[in-house]
Amino acid sequence: MPEIPDALIPKGEPEEESSREILRWRTVRYRSVALVSGAVVIATATILLVIFTEWRASLFNWIRGGGGTEAAGGDAAIRQARFTNLDGGVRVRKANQVEWGAADFSVGLDKGDVVQTSKDGVARIAFADGTLYVVKPDTLIVIEENAIPDDRAHSRVAVQVTSGVVDLSTPLVTGVSRVLIADAQASIRNRSRALVSNDPSTNQRQILVSKGGAEVRRGGERVELAEYEQASFAGPGSPLEKRKVVSPPILLTPGNMAPVVIKETQTAEVEFTWSAVATADTYRLRVSTSPIFATTLYDRRVESTSVRLPSLRPGDYYWTVTSIDSGRKESQESEANQFSVIRQDNEGEILLEVERYVQHGKVIEIIGRTEPGATVLVNNQPVFNVAPNGSFKHFTQPLPSTGPNRITITAQNSEGKIATLRQTITIQ
Repeated sequence: MPEIPDALIPKGEPEEESSREILRWRTVRYRSVALVSGAVVIATATILLVIFTEWRASLFNWIRGGGGTEAAGGDAAIRQARFTNLDGGVRVRKANQVEWGAADFSVGLDKGDVVQTSKDGVARIAFADGTLYVVKPDTLIVIEENAIPDDRAHSRVAVQVTSGVVDLSTPLVTGVSRVLIADAQASIRNRSRALVSNDPSTNQRQILVSKGGAEVRRGGERVELAEYEQASFAGPGSPLEKRKVVSPPILLTPGNMAPVVIKETQTAEVEFTWSAVATADTYRLRVSTSPIFATTLYDRRVESTSVRLPSLRPGDYYWTVTSIDSGRKESQESEANQFSVIRQDNEGEILLEVERYVQHGKVIEIIGRTEPGATVLVNNQPVFNVAPNGSFKHFTQPLPSTGPNRITITAQNSEGKIATLRQTITIQ
């Protein structure tokens, strides 16, 4: 039998050994990959937690059973104070910064933040517990405390008036609301309003309560203030004095949120009336298109309790009156009334106008105005959000198709008079 060449003889033994080597090499490889990958992940996570401290805080909070960064951040944002009106020059310096920045509605305010208004600047600040501050021109304030727990009845708000004037009001339910002024502090009660002024150049400080009450403490002195009482003091060592002040009148007409309707191209002639104040000699009427009276259309002293103003054009207006006594002392401003001058083009119909249409996809937001007490339908759907002054806002059902869509708005008053508007909205 011929011999088989060595090259053709199967080499079983070496092949098995090679297979074992291959298998052994793969087992070691997977373990190494796993170990190296884990080390890389841990190292990367450690570096990121060192760089981003808020992530580290969220992780620790989650381990302790708390919420994440988003929840904590959102909750903190809700508890911050916010600007609700801004006019003129207003700037802010955050507690953790040295540079000033321009104020805007996106800026949240918290403990340690500083707000300054220029000579033409006015700002309204709303705290999360409902406390409102109107920061008058040429004023500097510091937010000393802003602790707003879930239970608003235990909130703590404190503002230092370094210079200038603030007009503040507290809500029906709140915790502690304090105003710090020089070496004194005033605790403002619930549902109260006070005017606080600090003039370091003349060393004159005043706290006037026009609604509710307050307690003023300065060193060992303590004074309770009721409505239309004022506490004042000068520099160190001066006494804390209390006196009764003249009250502002009650505004009568035009009533708050009342519409004044004019026809076609006319302008409105509006009569302003208010109650008489026994201790007042004269009154000061101010009319503005700004809710914080950053600018005024009319500012005049009169001896009567009424003034008639012609030529007011369509738009929103605000008015307020102060009383002035025989000693030329001026009261705090009355709470402002708002009224609207509205043009009605279709004689014989009731008032109905749409200020704007806002498209949200296939849903249209409609903002308009009608007569007080009228009912409004949009595409035969009732509008439930009609304010006492006749203004309304409504979101339609999603419009059925792309392209042109007709929207019909109808208003009807108690006498059966009707007005209808139609608008074509194109959905892309």
